[in-house]
Amino acid sequence: MVATMVVAYGALIATVVAGRTPTLGLDLQGGISVNLQPVRNGEVVDDVTPEQLDQAISIIRRRVDALGVAEPEVSRQGNTILVQLPGAKDQEQVLETVGKTAELRFRPVLGDRGATLTGQARTDAEAKVAELSAALGLPAGVTAQQVLDDEQARSPQPPPDPAADPAATTTVPPTTAPAPAEPSGPATTIDPTADPNTGGGRSVRFRQQGETTTVPPTTVPAAPTTTTPPLNQYGVSISDERFIELYRLQSQLTAQTTPAGEDQKDATVQLADRDGFVYELGPTQLTGTAVETATAGIGQDGLWTVNPVFKAGPDGIDLFNAIAAKCNAGDPICPSSQTGPGRLAIVLDSEVLSAPAINEANFSRDQIQISGDFTEEQAKNLAVALRFGSLPIELAPQQAELVSATLGEGALRAGIIAGLLGLALVFAYLFAYYRLLALITFGSMTISASFLWVIMSNLNATVTLAGVVGIIVSIGISLDSSIVFFEGWKEDVLGGATVRTTVERSFSSAYATIVKADVSSLIGAGVLYWLSIGPVRGFAFYLGVMTLLDLVAAYVFLRPASILVARSSWARHPRRLGIPVDVPSDGSDPEPSAAAAGVAS
Repeated sequence: MVATMVVAYGALIATVVAGRTPTLGLDLQGGISVNLQPVRNGEVVDDVTPEQLDQAISIIRRRVDALGVAEPEVSRQGNTILVQLPGAKDQEQVLETVGKTAELRFRPVLGDRGATLTGQARTDAEAKVAELSAALGLPAGVTAQQVLDDEQARSPQPPPDPAADPAATTTVPPTTAPAPAEPSGPATTIDPTADPNTGGGRSVRFRQQGETTTVPPTTVPAAPTTTTPPLNQYGVSISDERFIELYRLQSQLTAQTTPAGEDQKDATVQLADRDGFVYELGPTQLTGTAVETATAGIGQDGLWTVNPVFKAGPDGIDLFNAIAAKCNAGDPICPSSQTGPGRLAIVLDSEVLSAPAINEANFSRDQIQISGDFTEEQAKNLAVALRFGSLPIELAPQQAELVSATLGEGALRAGIIAGLLGLALVFAYLFAYYRLLALITFGSMTISASFLWVIMSNLNATVTLAGVVGIIVSIGISLDSSIVFFEGWKEDVLGGATVRTTVERSFSSAYATIVKADVSSLIGAGVLYWLSIGPVRGFAFYLGVMTLLDLVAAYVFLRPASILVARSSWARHPRRLGIPVDVPSDGSDPEPSAAAAGVAS
C-alpha cells in the first residue's frame, strides 16, 4: 500500500513540477473546426476512394502542422474530412491552408544548399566558421563565396571545384554499361555545399526500364604537376581543405527555405526534403497533371522502384521529355551536378519528395523507372503522390465553426463542477453507510486519479468534454468495486465470522466479481472506441483507462488498506466500519446484534 502511494503521488508531483499538463480539446479551449467534403465542378461527389481520402488527410495534416497548432485532429468521417484545431483563431487563414488544392510540380535542381543547422549543431558550426576564417587569414565579414567569386572574376577559365582534389586529373571516356545498383544512403557529391555525411542529391534517377544507361565521364586523379597560385585578392587557395570546409559550413548556415506562401510556380525557390536538406530549384517545368498513374514495385536489382506512366501527347510525355533532354545534356535550365546529369525534383506542397537524376534524353511514357535506395514505404508514398498529382480530390468547406475560448472554459468549468458535486454526494452517502471504510475508497480513487493525470499529461492525450464525461462515469465503476467488497465483507461478519479473519477471504470473492464487471465495461469501451469517431472516442478511451486503473487500485490499495484496518483497534468497533454488530464486554471478538443475527439467518 505504501509503495503504491509513493509511486502514484511521486509520479503526480514529478509531472506537475515538470510542467506537463493534459492537452485540452477544441470544445474545452476553443479554436476552429472545419468540415471538408469532396467536390467536382462545384458539386458534391461521393465516388471517392478511401485511398484518396487518406492521401488528402496526409497532405492536410502536414499543412496543419505548419500552422503550429498544438494537438490538431484530422480525421475521416464517411466521405468528409474533419479538421479540428484547438487554440487557432484565424479562421480565414485556416480555410485557405487546409482547403487549397495542392499541385505536384517538377522543378529542375539548380544546386544543393546543404542540410539546415539548428540548435547546438548551428552553434558549433558558427564557432568552426570563425576558427577557419581566422586560420585562412580572411578579413572580418568576408565569406568563402566572396573569395570564390573573386577567384572566378580574375581567372581566364572557371576555377576548379573547391571540393575537387588539388592534383591534376585525367578524364576516362564514357562507357556503356547496365545501370549499376544504387549506393546505400544519399549519394556523395563534390559540390562544396554538400555535407559528406548527409550527401547532396539523393541516390535516385530516372531511367528507361530494362535498358542500359551511359555512365557519365569520371575523373581519376593524376600525378600532381604544378600548383596554381591563388588569383583572388585574399591569397587563399580554394583547394585548401580548410577553405572547402568553410564553404560548406557557411552554405549550411545560410540555407533557408522559401516560405510556403512565396513558393510561386515560376520562381526560383529553395525548398527542403523531409530530412531538412535544402535544394535550390528552378521554375516549374510540368505538373502532376502530366502523370497518368504510378506504381511501386521491386526492380530487377531487388530494390524498390517507382514506375510512373505519363499521359500521351503534348500535355504529358512530351513535356517531360523536353525537360529530360535539357537535364541530361546539362542545359543551364537544368545544370549537371558534379556527379552526373541534371536532376528533376518532385515537389508537393513545398516539400521535395525526391530529386532523381535524368539518365536518358528521351523516354517512352510507360517505360520509366525511378530507381534508388527506396524503402518500401518511401516507394509507395512517392507512387501515391505521383498517381494523384496533388490533393487527390478537390475539397470545399461544408462547415467552418469558430469555437469561442469563453465557451470552452465554461464547458470545462461545468464539467469540473459536476464531477466535484457528484463526488461530494457519493462520498457523503458512503460515509453515512460505511463510515471509516469511505476513507479507504477515497484513497483508492485518489490513486486512480493520480495515475490518470500522469497518463494524460505524458501521453499528450487530448481531453474533450466527452472525455470528461467518460471520467465522471468511471467514478461509478470505481465506487461499485468498493461497495461489492464492503457488502461481501459485511455479510461474512454478520454470518458469524470476525472482522479480522474474514477480510482477505471476502476480498478474494469480491475481486472475482469486480474483474468480471470491469471486463464487461472494458469490452463496451473497446467496441465504442473501435467503431466511433471524434469526441466519442475520447469518452471510450477515458472510460477504458479508468476501468483498468480501478482493477489495479482495488488490488494494490483497497485490499491492503482494508487488511490494515481489520488488524487495527478500529476492528473492535465494527459499527465504525458500517457493520452493525455488538462488542462483548470481555473484549473478545464482537458478535452480531440480535437484529443483525436475525437478518443473517
